[in-house]
Amino acid sequence: MANLLDNSAILPFVHGMPTTAFEVAEMPAAYAVKAIRAGLPARAFVGVADALNLTVDQLAGILGVSPRTIRDQRKKLARLSSENTEKLVRIVRVQQQARKVFSTDEAASDWLTSPAPALEGAKPIDLLDTDLGAREVEGILNGIAYGNVM
Repeated sequence: MANLLDNSAILPFVHGMPTTAFEVAEMPAAYAVKAIRAGLPARAFVGVADALNLTVDQLAGILGVSPRTIRDQRKKLARLSSENTEKLVRIVRVQQQARKVFSTDEAASDWLTSPAPALEGAKPIDLLDTDLGAREVEGILNGIAYGNVM
């Protein structure tokens, strides 16, 4: 399981800009939107993949991003597009909600990567490439949190 305090997962702001999706997910919306538009460093993929017990390539595939593009951007120390940054922040936001519901990162990751009856057997993580899918998963997590077993 990933240590979220590891340098690849949580790094300090650089020149006033957040460097991880975890930081952006915790920001007030107005600041988060600015950070998403600016894009995160491509290395941010590593921390999110680690938190979900996935490889960077697996996470890229789930989010509909070319693994080769992520590898190239990481080598060049480039920033992600706003679209890809938003996808990373979305998956972190849902992961954090799942962690609150299930108490640990490992339990949250297990739930996100296992077929869910409430999603007709789909894995919650496979819906997180779209906003609509993420809202559906968040709704199920809210139901679980408030006793509406799903």
